[in-house]
Amino acid sequence: MSMTAPSVDAGNRHLVVAIAAAVVLLPFGDWSVPVVGLRLTYVAMAVPAAMAFLQVVRGDARLPASLVLVGSGLGMAGGVVSAALGVAPDTSIPLVVISVLTLGYATAIVVAYRPGLEVDGLDLLVVVGGVVAVLALTSAGSLEATDSGTVVSGRLTGPFSQPNELGAFCAILLPIAVACLVTASTPRRAAVIGASAACLATACVMSMSRGSWIGALVALIGLAVCEPATRRALTGVALAILATCAAALAAPASTAVIGVLGARIRSLGDPTQNEYDDRPLTWAEAFRQATEHPWFGVGPGGFQSAAGESRSVVSADPADHPHDLFLTVLADRGVIGMALGVLVVVGCVIAVRRHLLGAPGIGPAAKVLRTRSVAVIGALTVVMVHGAFDMPLRNPIVSGLVWTLLGSAMVAETCRVREERTTTTRKRVTTCP
Repeated sequence: MSMTAPSVDAGNRHLVVAIAAAVVLLPFGDWSVPVVGLRLTYVAMAVPAAMAFLQVVRGDARLPASLVLVGSGLGMAGGVVSAALGVAPDTSIPLVVISVLTLGYATAIVVAYRPGLEVDGLDLLVVVGGVVAVLALTSAGSLEATDSGTVVSGRLTGPFSQPNELGAFCAILLPIAVACLVTASTPRRAAVIGASAACLATACVMSMSRGSWIGALVALIGLAVCEPATRRALTGVALAILATCAAALAAPASTAVIGVLGARIRSLGDPTQNEYDDRPLTWAEAFRQATEHPWFGVGPGGFQSAAGESRSVVSADPADHPHDLFLTVLADRGVIGMALGVLVVVGCVIAVRRHLLGAPGIGPAAKVLRTRSVAVIGALTVVMVHGAFDMPLRNPIVSGLVWTLLGSAMVAETCRVREERTTTTRKRVTTCP
């Protein structure tokens, strides 16, 4: 399959480079930048965000008609109100600033988009993800399962603060890696993407993050259902998963790695065996805060401060967040924040629908955009599924990845490729209403 080179005019070339730089810096995104007091990921995102803002102000670019953008923008505005009314403004304000930068960065992605960038951009993202996975795998130690697999020591962490963040990062990228592999323009690209995908899958397994496994499985099944071009590759993935699970479940729990994996899989049937798991109390505290601050919540990042109050059941040792994406939004931003999050989800559904209901017989370029767009939404599905088990989005590396995908979701929602054929030529045209 041959792909035409992306058409990037001089005005957008620097913006594209700035976005690519932010993606390349993701493995180091948790490093602190002393002068500005932000993590490297957010500093890197600020550059394309500012460039896109200037283009829009000058009239060189316009904002897309995107529900994902509307929901995210209103969510940012709602976060400002929540911070002003919340219990810990000093904690909320930095998170509001970060939300401005990340939204600007996601908007920059759709402003910079030109035909073909969905190929190079997502390929780059998968390769960078493979680098992160390799960094994690090089630090692998011995694994040991206790409490019937509900607790595993020695789990992979890599450049993240805890294993579930690594698992979420790798799981999010897996459906994109599959889509990039089946639409690779050259055998060399396919080889590099395939190697990256293998590293991502291995690191995801070794993270022992059950929420990530479930999220990846849901996304890959959804991708196979929605996009026929991926089914052959996903059949091989399914066989590999079944063989690995069968071997893990048959091996004694004392067997290195594979036995621990089997114990972890068996723990999915009864996750309550971990006597040290305090998440039920944390969830109950999130509901308490949401009840007392129903509309705008306790403010971004305000959960820990509110949980330290004497009437809280976890006041002695309050967690940073409720270990659940949806309860975190509900407690921090209230019903208004939840409603605006639903608007973003609706935009993602519209994006998938636009591509799946496209005219039959579309050209190869449009098929590539469709396959990769569906995979982007599948990757965001991993975020939602994993969010039912944990809240990894405060990590700068995971946050940078998710906002990159939200920008790509805006592209998927608003841009469509068609091919216009004349008697002698075929021209690729991108429409972004």
